[in-house]
Amino acid sequence: MRQSPGQIAVAAVAAAGTLILTGCVTNTDVPTTFTATVTVTGDADQTSVESGECTIAGNRVAPNDQLNIFGDSGAGSTRSILETETIDQNPDGTGTCTYSSHFDAIPANQRSYDLYLHEGFAQQSFTSDELKNGATYVLHSSTFDSGTGK
Repeated sequence: MRQSPGQIAVAAVAAAGTLILTGCVTNTDVPTTFTATVTVTGDADQTSVESGECTIAGNRVAPNDQLNIFGDSGAGSTRSILETETIDQNPDGTGTCTYSSHFDAIPANQRSYDLYLHEGFAQQSFTSDELKNGATYVLHSSTFDSGTGK
């Protein structure tokens, strides 16, 4: 069966439209990420082995508190919760509290990363290599006094 010129024109337009649509497909770059486990520790004024809560530099820390990571450009950030690792309690109720926080997708395109638990604690900076190798965020007051160490 012979096609009419109209049918040929419709087929040609449809083929051209398909070519145009396939030509517009772009491959979006998926940002590279990495995983890390950060240890969070501090000398506590008060500890509770039962609850996993500690008071460090006058600030409460507990399981499920959020640890935040902010990339230096401000574009990359992520957060995770604290899990209790150990509470080493002294007879007077003081001690050392250690938590961990696991991150599944930290943006890899940052020069440095600022870790921040919550108000009252100083933020600390790490490189991607330090995070990948298991960084330790030591909790101390945001008003840290280098003379007293507290």
